[in-house]
Amino acid sequence: MTRHRNRLACARRGCHADGGYSVVAAAITLPALILFTMLVVQWALIWHGRHVAEAAVQDGIRAARGYQSTAASGQQSAQAYLNAVAPNLLTSPSVTTSRTATTVTVQVHARLLSVVPFADFDVTQTAAGPVERFVS
Repeated sequence: MTRHRNRLACARRGCHADGGYSVVAAAITLPALILFTMLVVQWALIWHGRHVAEAAVQDGIRAARGYQSTAASGQQSAQAYLNAVAPNLLTSPSVTTSRTATTVTVQVHARLLSVVPFADFDVTQTAAGPVERFVS
């Protein structure tokens, strides 16, 4: 009977006997929530890094395909774009440019900034286009 009275009195006062369940739930849930947030941020960085590399490739092609232009000018243009737009997002980028009499190909390869521990992400973008030339 005394136990029943204690439960009724505790129910009226708002006592909760969870026995530390909230702390255990937080210890399990919070790390999972933080990891999920880091994965979402990493996905956004990968998405943005691919688009920056693609824009650098397009900039390099525009410079290298011009009439009497060179492959070196396309490589310099793409490298300058990467240095100006994303110097910290894309680390150690390498730009490769090749030009023939009819086509130009530019490739950008770089390592992405990583917020997920123990993971490395790379991005590679390649594009090709025709060379502008004088035809009589």
